[in-house]
Amino acid sequence: MRVLVVDDHPVTRGGVVAGLAPEFTAFEADSIESASKSVAADSPQVVLVDLQLGDENGVDLIQALAERHPGVRILVLSQAPLADVVQAIRAGAHGYVGKSASTADLRAAVQAVIDGPVVPPELAARLVAEFRQDSSLTAREQDVLRALARGFDNREIADDLAISVRTVNRHLESIRDKLGTRRRSELMRIARERHSG
Repeated sequence: MRVLVVDDHPVTRGGVVAGLAPEFTAFEADSIESASKSVAADSPQVVLVDLQLGDENGVDLIQALAERHPGVRILVLSQAPLADVVQAIRAGAHGYVGKSASTADLRAAVQAVIDGPVVPPELAARLVAEFRQDSSLTAREQDVLRALARGFDNREIADDLAISVRTVNRHLESIRDKLGTRRRSELMRIARERHSG
């Protein structure tokens, strides 16, 4: 099986390539441009992508590969926060393995991603939470969460959305119930992860 390893750190790339040998034929790329060229020239079945590629974002590569090469299986190999991994899954990645994985676990993930998704427990929990969050919050609750992400207090949220502070409080209570958290700081963290940018 042919595997492309995309990482901007030469030592990391070399270690992953060495760990995949001799079971897999591995190629290396250090940028979106070199990865795109390698996919065209080497026809890998699996592409391992780090999400932090220097000044570039691995999610951009994942999205391009998913659009231009839908038959290629994409596995995120990164130490990025789970929120970034979820974004990569949404962009078209088929799974995730952390850089702290053993060589045996990495090989198993590369083999497994050919047949289906590779979703470790911590990512599965996050994806379920994202799904519940997406499907259970009303449009107005999403508006309140967006305002919370911008650091607004309840009065500012009320002014921004042209509703009363009491209504904001009711929305926040509903959001807390649906997301399973009572602390405002945790709500703000969730809001920022979901509505950054």
